[in-house]
Amino acid sequence: MESSLAQGQGQNQDERRAPAQAQGQVFIGPGLSVFKRVVTIIGVLILAAIVVVIAIHQGASALGSTIVAILFILGFVMYLRIIAPVPFTITLEPDALVKRSRNGEIITVAWVDLTRIKEEFFPNGKRISITAYRRPSAPGEKTKAWAVYRDDVTDLDALAETLKQTIPPTCEWHSETVHD
Repeated sequence: MESSLAQGQGQNQDERRAPAQAQGQVFIGPGLSVFKRVVTIIGVLILAAIVVVIAIHQGASALGSTIVAILFILGFVMYLRIIAPVPFTITLEPDALVKRSRNGEIITVAWVDLTRIKEEFFPNGKRISITAYRRPSAPGEKTKAWAVYRDDVTDLDALAETLKQTIPPTCEWHSETVHD
């Protein structure tokens, strides 16, 4: 009787843990590449220089237009700062799937709370994204834990294959072709 109880408890604990080969694996989302950042900065500086040259050439009559153009450029720069991808890591830990962003955000989904993984493909078979869904543990918590896209993570295909091998039996794997 005791051995069957202990065996049952061990099975429940095994369901809460990632397989040994997947534990500690880290997938990296590098954020905005240096090339894209430099090209964007150069483009904004060239645009600002053009506005200043036009303002100098036109004189006082272009003062209002120049102020509006500079405000527009500053607004565009703020917008770019908001939407710039933040570097992150996805780690398969023994008890949870963890996504950590450089800005301090940590999303931890215990293996037992992972309900579904959805992967999306283009019609040509190229994987686009992976989305993790969880069982909400607090009021107001959303079922969608996180989503990563091909451009966000260095090896999306390896992440998908590792997750397929790691998810608990209670988690559903769903594949979908989009943009038909």
